[in-house]
Amino acid sequence: MAFFGYIGAKEYQSWQGKTPFLPAFSFYERHESAPMSARPEDMINAVGQLNMNDDRVIRSLMSLRRLPTSIAAFITRRPSDTTAELFGLNDFTPLHQDARELSLGLAGQFWRPGMGVATITDAHQFLAFDDPHAVKLVVRFQAIEQPGGKHVLRTETFIFCPNRRTTLALAPYWAAIRPASGWIRRRMLALVQRHLALGD
Repeated sequence: MAFFGYIGAKEYQSWQGKTPFLPAFSFYERHESAPMSARPEDMINAVGQLNMNDDRVIRSLMSLRRLPTSIAAFITRRPSDTTAELFGLNDFTPLHQDARELSLGLAGQFWRPGMGVATITDAHQFLAFDDPHAVKLVVRFQAIEQPGGKHVLRTETFIFCPNRRTTLALAPYWAAIRPASGWIRRRMLALVQRHLALGD
């Protein structure tokens, strides 16, 4: 079993349901919604249209991500961009979508104040991206069928670190943000479920 979201090499080898967009992964997180009566394709489409700023808690938690950049700007006396939109799913690269799954990718140095996000336009570029100083992350949403014909919406996060240096750089950041990250994921699932229930 993963310890605090860290996946060892032995556990990875026997892992079921790996993402095809990463050569391996060392960090993992999973959350599921309550069962829903909505069609799988409607669930996946709702994720693609999700605006995380619609949720006050998510908006507040994501605002905290700006603190390191704001502090650095204050120390260096450089202006901070307070008008920039909060980080969200629109910052990810679409990798795959069908009636039951949506996979999104992101690459960068997430432990740095500015996150160092790389500009990647499609799945081909994401697969080819090879920077020994950056990690690659995949967020996957899946509609999973349950007994009785209902479905749960599952979200998984996979993170690939190309070497020991990036693993050690990411580990304390992952430990620090994982509780908030889990909360954000659960709020996202609830937001999707609420939108589907309202017929949005």
